[in-house]
Amino acid sequence: MERTVKITEVLGNRNFLKLWIGQIISALGDRFHQMALLGLIIKEGGNIGEELSKITFWSILPFFLFSLFSGVLSDRYSRRSILIGSDIVRALLVCAIPWIIRDSTSVTAVYPVIFLIGTFTCFFSPAKFSIIPNIIEDRLLLAANSLVASSALLSVLAGTAVGCVVFDSMGFRVSMYFDAFTYLFSAGTIWKLTTKEKERPKIKSVAVILLDIKEGMKYICNDIRLIILMFFSAIFWFVGIGFYVVISDFAEKVWNITSLTPLGLIFTLLGGGLLTSAVLVGKYGDLIKRNILYTSSILVLAFGIITFSFVQSYFTVSGIIFFIGIAGGAFLSPINADIQKIVPDELRGRVFACKDIFVNAAMVTPVLIIGKLTTFIYIRELMLYLGVGILMIGIFVAWKSIKLNTIKEHVVQDA
Repeated sequence: MERTVKITEVLGNRNFLKLWIGQIISALGDRFHQMALLGLIIKEGGNIGEELSKITFWSILPFFLFSLFSGVLSDRYSRRSILIGSDIVRALLVCAIPWIIRDSTSVTAVYPVIFLIGTFTCFFSPAKFSIIPNIIEDRLLLAANSLVASSALLSVLAGTAVGCVVFDSMGFRVSMYFDAFTYLFSAGTIWKLTTKEKERPKIKSVAVILLDIKEGMKYICNDIRLIILMFFSAIFWFVGIGFYVVISDFAEKVWNITSLTPLGLIFTLLGGGLLTSAVLVGKYGDLIKRNILYTSSILVLAFGIITFSFVQSYFTVSGIIFFIGIAGGAFLSPINADIQKIVPDELRGRVFACKDIFVNAAMVTPVLIIGKLTTFIYIRELMLYLGVGILMIGIFVAWKSIKLNTIKEHVVQDA
């Protein structure tokens, strides 16, 4: 018989606890440097939506270019070593940003650095999600992945608000150095992990890399559930980045904000909803059929954004945004756990790397389009169009998510 999972059971695993705490701190720092760049854009007087789109583009482009290779590395070499190395390099790159910009308020000069940070994040991502099943038992995977998701979402909860205040009061350079520290903190917590990884044959030629990529792609193509889950992940991040860009522009044009703090409060409430949902799904998610969980959450998300587009009051929107966060978290939280339950360890890195390609290929072009649309479409209308689009996507989710019910059924039979 199925039962709920206590969060204390997951956090009682010391290896997982170390990884989770490290990712909370690292994600917190990420928001510091992102809010600092946003603050420079506001000072420069540029179009927030358009500039955010450019920063996002250079951040996610490496996933599209290098994810297949990063997946092979994750399946051939120590995932723990890849995670530590990626964190250290990202810390050094973030430290370089203040020296590149100096007294300028333009962020254009740091696009190459943002690209490099994205490259090492591309190596980090599949290794992180692949190592989780190596350090925690299967029945706790949904709760564990919900907590890992919440570590990224906590960056919205706390990092956005605190990052805005730090930038407004202490400036750009402090924000960047704090972010570098968080990467080093993450590397330290991962270094303390005591997971046992399987010995894997090392890469000896380019032909081996190509064969590994082919094997991973073949495995994905033979399981329709993996393709559906990758599409769902792409849907979430397309909606999430689109909403992030639109709401930032909305705050400037509708509420006439002149500092980052009011926008930080909105993102904090969004993060609060995301975190609340991640915890609830981790505890009760396996009691709910997957098609019901995925479909209901995306429909609530759509209606929340549609309602947002019609509301004028900043305080009313603050309540709506919390429920939008709950719906988004409920849709996102099960995806990685469901993938981990399907895929064997020796293929996990390549599958998660392919998922990154799905996600970022879906984000690169639309995110630039949304940034441009903010320059000539009234922002309320753009918010409404986004909500209606999500509502239509919900029909597709309702149709396809029925196949995902077999994931939970399979796990119960194996238990």
